[in-house]
Amino acid sequence: MTSQQRLTGFSEKTLSMDDSTSDFRPWNRIILDWEIDYQGYQREWEGEEGYLDVHVTVVIKEAPVRISDPQSRKKREQPGYILTVCQSMAFNGDEPACQLISEECFRTDELKKAFDVFQREVLNVQNWAEIAESRVRLMPNQNDIFECLHCGWVTDIWSDDITCQGCGKRYWSERMWGRNGRGADEHIDSLRSD
Repeated sequence: MTSQQRLTGFSEKTLSMDDSTSDFRPWNRIILDWEIDYQGYQREWEGEEGYLDVHVTVVIKEAPVRISDPQSRKKREQPGYILTVCQSMAFNGDEPACQLISEECFRTDELKKAFDVFQREVLNVQNWAEIAESRVRLMPNQNDIFECLHCGWVTDIWSDDITCQGCGKRYWSERMWGRNGRGADEHIDSLRSD
């Protein structure tokens, strides 16, 4: 049978309440935030069409994050920063539906990297607002002639060579592919051989 040690040692090493709860402070201090409200337009082939009210928030805040430890390769919770992009959309004045677009975790020594990602996300959201503005300007009056398949940007100008202002993709018409008596396959082969 083992003997039990006496519990008198605990009374000599008591900590004050402040010291014992010093690392329980709330890790939710906001470091940097940015938000925007804009209006878009939605048109589905067989669904409803109408205006969308969009609110996007980009936030960097302190938080306990789960990051893998380089030595042990195990995930552990430690103080750090979280960058979140949240979007709420309301269709034709309905109740807004909120969703998390992206979330990225950073260690405490990666604050500069978090600011760089924050700037990238703000530029992305500004681009979304420009695409939505093109849709609101042209779609309600049925003035849109071309809509980008990748990002949804619309224009009322038709040409043989269209470069999307939203994502940068380039579109060519059939006539442009058929110039100089060559078809699309011959044109692609000539570009590859150059």
